Amino acid sequence: MSTTNIGLVDSTELRHVFESLMMFRSEGINVPGITVFCQHGRRKWLVIAKEFTIVITGDSADFTGAYKLPLTIVANAGRPRAAAGAVEFTIRDGMVTASSSLGTQTLPCNSVPMPKLERTAVSRARATAQLGGKELLYTIFSGANPPFETNMVDDDDDERKTPDHFLLRIEDGQLHVSSDWTGARLYLMRAHTSAITTGAGQIKVDPDMLNIIYNCVDEDSTWTLSYDGKESLDIVLESDTHYIVAKMVIAPAAKLHERVVKILEREQFDFHTTAGGPIGVRHDGVVISLDFFQRDGDAAPLVRLSTVVTRDANESGDLLREINAHNQSGSVTRLWFDNGAVHLAIDVLPDNLMGLAQRLRLLSNEAGRLRGVLDPFAAESALPPKRRTRRRTTKPKVQPEVWD
Repeated sequence: MSTTNIGLVDSTELRHVFESLMMFRSEGINVPGITVFCQHGRRKWLVIAKEFTIVITGDSADFTGAYKLPLTIVANAGRPRAAAGAVEFTIRDGMVTASSSLGTQTLPCNSVPMPKLERTAVSRARATAQLGGKELLYTIFSGANPPFETNMVDDDDDERKTPDHFLLRIEDGQLHVSSDWTGARLYLMRAHTSAITTGAGQIKVDPDMLNIIYNCVDEDSTWTLSYDGKESLDIVLESDTHYIVAKMVIAPAAKLHERVVKILEREQFDFHTTAGGPIGVRHDGVVISLDFFQRDGDAAPLVRLSTVVTRDANESGDLLREINAHNQSGSVTRLWFDNGAVHLAIDVLPDNLMGLAQRLRLLSNEAGRLRGVLDPFAAESALPPKRRTRRRTTKPKVQPEVWD
């Protein structure tokens, strides 16, 4: 068997990897291993968890293949007080060996397919802020970290509530971070700093994002933070050594979109979608559109399944009566006439997503049935336009004078 030499990994590169792994360990996040491979002449370390993807770019390297290493062998080499200087990693016969000035460690490893790294697409709706690591850490710490007084209470108070999110806002050359701790009987925290910005927008962020920022952001590097809260749950943090994608945006409609896509894939529907946008499904020749809404005053989003039953329809009296009769029949579907077409739809709430596939099939079957019922009425002449009559101007009645 041939021997693969991953190369000499210096202490800075190992520290970057170790800090990322320690973040997952402290949060109890399951990580099956770390993948190392070579791309464009540089060594890459890839860590994938449920909500995070981290790519760390190391020094120059020249080897083929990708290998999944156990976390222990990399963490031991990069932990504080580990061997000074570089550590050499070699792979042979399904085993990886880390050699340093203090000795060697050998553990089993696996060869894996070469990862396909996908970068977040650039869009006009995406807001970005570029700033130094020190400024980024200070602003996040000042605006989102728990206040100093958080644990300085004499007694337990069940009514104290910590915020379930913090706000990020990019606008006009500034990065703003804020969090509301009034529910914990403290105060509102705000912080901002100058940055090179493009676009603008505000998002709600899960507090778990703080851990990855504190562990992975290097003070001496320049970082770019970007997000598109309307169409994606991802926050991207990028420097010359790190590319981090974290699904930490709290956007109920975007989260619902991801859940729906997974259901469509599992049920093997024929569908087409874009990130966060409408989804088109074709079932039994019926094209169904899935649109996502966040209703005003309601925290729960919904997905609307809709299709066109009849096109080029005339707004006849009989057609409108049939539409009203259907809507009053107690059916879960509803009809309406708009822009010369008859539409059929069902609204599905997040709690009812288990029945999404059944609702899609029902809508498809109902559209086929109603098409045969409504087509004759849709072909009838439209209702005559209402006659508009000009109102006569009436002169005010004047009380006649009474002469004695």
